[in-house]
Amino acid sequence: MSGLDYFILIVYLGLVCGIAAFFSGRQKSLKDYFMGDRNIPWYAAAFSGVATIASAASFLGGPGMAFSGNLQFLQYRLAMPLVLGIICGIILPMFFRLQVYSIYEYLERRFDFRVRLVASVLFLLLKAGYLSICIYAPALVLSQTLEISMIWIVVGVGGVTALYTMAGGIKAVIWTDTMQLGIYLGAIVLVISLIANQVEGGLAGVIQIAGDHGRLSFFNFSTDFSERYTFWGGLFGGTVFTISQFGVDQAEVQRFLTTSNVRQSNIAMISSMVAASLVGVAIFFIGAALFAFYQMHPEKMGDDLISSNGVFPKFIVEELPTGVKGLLVAAILAAAMSTISSILNSMSTVVLSDIWPRLRSDVPGVRAGRGFTVLFGAIATVLACFGSRFGNILEAAVLVSNVFGGSLVGTFLLGMLVRRVTARGALVGMLSGFGMAIYLWQGTSVASLWYGVFSLLVVWVVGLLISLFEAPPPTEKWRGLAVG
Repeated sequence: MSGLDYFILIVYLGLVCGIAAFFSGRQKSLKDYFMGDRNIPWYAAAFSGVATIASAASFLGGPGMAFSGNLQFLQYRLAMPLVLGIICGIILPMFFRLQVYSIYEYLERRFDFRVRLVASVLFLLLKAGYLSICIYAPALVLSQTLEISMIWIVVGVGGVTALYTMAGGIKAVIWTDTMQLGIYLGAIVLVISLIANQVEGGLAGVIQIAGDHGRLSFFNFSTDFSERYTFWGGLFGGTVFTISQFGVDQAEVQRFLTTSNVRQSNIAMISSMVAASLVGVAIFFIGAALFAFYQMHPEKMGDDLISSNGVFPKFIVEELPTGVKGLLVAAILAAAMSTISSILNSMSTVVLSDIWPRLRSDVPGVRAGRGFTVLFGAIATVLACFGSRFGNILEAAVLVSNVFGGSLVGTFLLGMLVRRVTARGALVGMLSGFGMAIYLWQGTSVASLWYGVFSLLVVWVVGLLISLFEAPPPTEKWRGLAVG
């Protein structure tokens, strides 16, 4: 990279550290550290929500999937109306009314501490795996542009993000996310424009070439469960997958609970989900545009086989002009760090709210929150060092979410919708649903988007059957905690 590229990168890192320094030391309690004292504007919460979902894994993995395949992965976005109805109509109002730090606190109030503890552990395992992918993703580009070992890039990204998250708490996370999203969106528009300018016919030429080669294919109505991305998998599996992302994931829900009331929380959620869908389409279109570019300039591709993870990094390193390359590297870092910071903050929240009280009698303070932030950052950074085994990073991220997400979604909805379900029913149902997801992953050829559907169904069937053989739960275990 040139001196200008490095200057842009340094300015970006300076802004991130400046925001963290501004909020450092201003947290007087865990409520302020984790919830921002519930005075975050809805638009900042929405921007932060988009930034958390739009990770570097999406930014680099999405174009690779579209380049080598098509847009069928995006069919799961068709589930958005149903998902919004469930989250904004049932889940968010429940969490907001209960004023919880950790959303898994709901499960103890509704069932018992065992259900809460198991759900919290599943969340921590899910996020440890997902976090390692998000830390590894930017190293794919930075190791080439900076000519530094990938291991050192992984350590640097994980370490810097953990430190600014530790210092500034949720307010630093949300406001840095907002700034990082602006960089991220600007980079998407700029890249599409630059590619289109190098394809004969411009944007229309890109669409023509990509369409002729099937790269813009969207619908697939196959009923084969082993087919990776279908309309039916997107509709049903996408419903569970998206609820697991936006509705029962502490990393996402936490920023929506920082607003002042449930109406602002719902506005932030709707805005975030709609914006995330549009961003997802734009990211995949980059891959289709790259396909058109290399069809027009086959000599630039060379004879080497490029993995789906490597196509976009190759274009960034070899084709982008001075200054723009630095902006793209900053955008990739922004995509990674916004996701990493949000997840680290949420993992610390869950440990201190759900697990700490079971092990210690003292009340944790801000120092404990910062300590666990650094600890989880270190663990995920070590896991990210094995990133070469992940395959396509976006598909790996989706796989991790689907293995864990269905049992969590099933347990929360079972508690909120069915008064008759008991604590034992919910606990055994959740563990059975998770076991089903593991079986589907390791023992069958079923596509990963279906894992959540079958996992949720097992949670409900097992949970209800066991509950029917037990005495109904007492009134205080469902009044105000279940809508059904």
